[in-house]
Amino acid sequence: MTRLRRVIPKRRAEVKRYASYRQYKGLLREDFNRRCGYCDADDKYVGFSRAFHIDHFAPKDKFSFLETEYSNLVYSCPFCNGAKSNYWPTDCPNTPVSGSQGVVDPCDVALDSHLSRDDRGNILPKTPLGDFIFELLNLNLLRHSLLWKLQEVETQMKKLDEIIKTGNRDPETLEAFYELTSSYMEFQEYIGDNV
Repeated sequence: MTRLRRVIPKRRAEVKRYASYRQYKGLLREDFNRRCGYCDADDKYVGFSRAFHIDHFAPKDKFSFLETEYSNLVYSCPFCNGAKSNYWPTDCPNTPVSGSQGVVDPCDVALDSHLSRDDRGNILPKTPLGDFIFELLNLNLLRHSLLWKLQEVETQMKKLDEIIKTGNRDPETLEAFYELTSSYMEFQEYIGDNV
């Protein structure tokens, strides 16, 4: 098993105060490494930032005073944001978990102690709270493992590109690079059209 996320997001401590939470999207995109805080999907596979949402971790419908609080915002894919919706287990904005129900803030390293991935990129729960998060966010969807594997292929392509840049231009290496790149581009197009 591997960690749920490649890099744990970290919100910056100091930000300019904006009147609308939407104005934070660029900063959130940077702080969340261009990835969904919940499922780790790279935004480039889901329509880039224009398709990503800003989730209010503690829902603005329940805690309107947190609507523009940067520490309460999560860069989120539309699938996870829609699944989480206005869910909150308590009446307190600082209590996101009650027993084995709730959601761990994506910037908390503890999220990876409740969810992980297998070698195929499938997200798996590790604890009762992980089970709840898994069900709430529909983390069993095929899209999560496909996007994870797509990122893995891209990483391998970059490594192969570095080998070629060092001067290894034998025909087999060049052919492998060409085939991998072509397959990757076709798959990325398929993902963009179908996920």
